[in-house]
Amino acid sequence: MRLFFLLLFFLALQNLHSQTDTSIALLPNKMSIVEKSLWGKKGFFRITGIAPLTPEARERELKFRRIMLTMHQLGGFTTLGLMALSGYYGKKVYDGKYEFVDKHRTFVRVTIASYTLTALLALASPPPLIRREKSGGSIAIHKTLAWLHSTGMIATAILGRNTRYSTTDYNKLKKIHMGVAIATFTSLATSMVVIMLR
Repeated sequence: MRLFFLLLFFLALQNLHSQTDTSIALLPNKMSIVEKSLWGKKGFFRITGIAPLTPEARERELKFRRIMLTMHQLGGFTTLGLMALSGYYGKKVYDGKYEFVDKHRTFVRVTIASYTLTALLALASPPPLIRREKSGGSIAIHKTLAWLHSTGMIATAILGRNTRYSTTDYNKLKKIHMGVAIATFTSLATSMVVIMLR
């Protein structure tokens, strides 16, 4: 009888050990393509040895994640402010005050740089330990709006460049450019509000 209980105890320990496999327990079940390629079991940081998949390393990664996401939030506010200034000078150019073209271009370039850095902070951050996203939650809405404003940023830049070099459709292009810029600003602002109110 003792041998039976000893065998059960041994099997229970084996089962517990197999359930605490660090390569499974330390990463969330769902990871984006970027997360897998950087932080997955065979991701860049794992195979290069920069961030081994150990409990201690994951603890440091989670602290680093918090820092990166905090910087992402601050970058969002900075980018929104820069985008507002780009729009302010863009509206002046739209109204025919061409002496503001250089200021508008400067703020556009700084806005694009700030936007790109802010996006990279979120995309390249280590994954959480557990992903608790529900469909339709604030994070899901934030990510959906991110697709909208990232597409808007690209479209606004392309339209602005085309407007600059257009000779035939200048008025039409500048109206479309301004409309897309306003939609992009609105979707970025909304994505920030959604996160702040959760």
